[in-house]
Amino acid sequence: MAYVEASNTNFEPAAMPATTREVVGLFLSVEDLQEAVRGLEGTSFPRQDISVMGSRADLMDVFGSKTVDPHMAMDNADTPREALPREEEKSIGAGAIVGVPAYIGAMAAALSAGAVAFPAIVGAAVIGGIGGGSIGGTLLKLFGDRDTKHYEEQIARGGLLLWVRTPDHEREDIAVDVMRANHALEVHVHDIA
Repeated sequence: MAYVEASNTNFEPAAMPATTREVVGLFLSVEDLQEAVRGLEGTSFPRQDISVMGSRADLMDVFGSKTVDPHMAMDNADTPREALPREEEKSIGAGAIVGVPAYIGAMAAALSAGAVAFPAIVGAAVIGGIGGGSIGGTLLKLFGDRDTKHYEEQIARGGLLLWVRTPDHEREDIAVDVMRANHALEVHVHDIA
C-alpha cells in the first residue's frame, strides 16, 4: 500500500465577518424614545452602546431619502446611526448659540462707542447684546425646527429606531425590558455585521 505525503500548504480559513449583538426597537414618540435612552443609561449600558437613526443628510446618502421605512432600516447594517443628544446638552448648546452672538454684539457695540461717556457705552452694549441675542435666538429656532421636523417626518414614515449593543444575554433581557416598558414596538435581538 502506498502512502501519499501531504504537501505543506498554509491553508487558512476565510475570516468570518465581525458581528455585534444588539436589541432594536421602534418608537412612535420622541418622548418615549428619550425615556428609554435614560432608562438604558441608568442601568448597565454606556452611552456609546446606544444609538438612533442618523441625520436626514446621512439617510439621504445611504437610502436616497431623508426619511426611511423603519422596517427596512432596523436590521440593515448600513443604516446611519448617531447618539441621541441629552436634554442638558441641548440646553448648553442653546445657551452658546444665543449667548455667543449676544456677547459679540454687546462687545462690538461697546467698542464702537469709543471714548464716550460710560452710560453711552452701557446703552450701546445693551443694544448690541439684544441684537446679537436675537440672531442667536433665530439660529436656535432654525436648528430646533430642523430636528423637530426630522423626528416628525420619521414618525410619520413609521417611527424612530433605537439600537443598543448587548454583549451578553443578561443585558439583552435588560434592554428588551427597558424598551418595552417605554412603549417600544417590534423589539427584537439580532446580530449585525
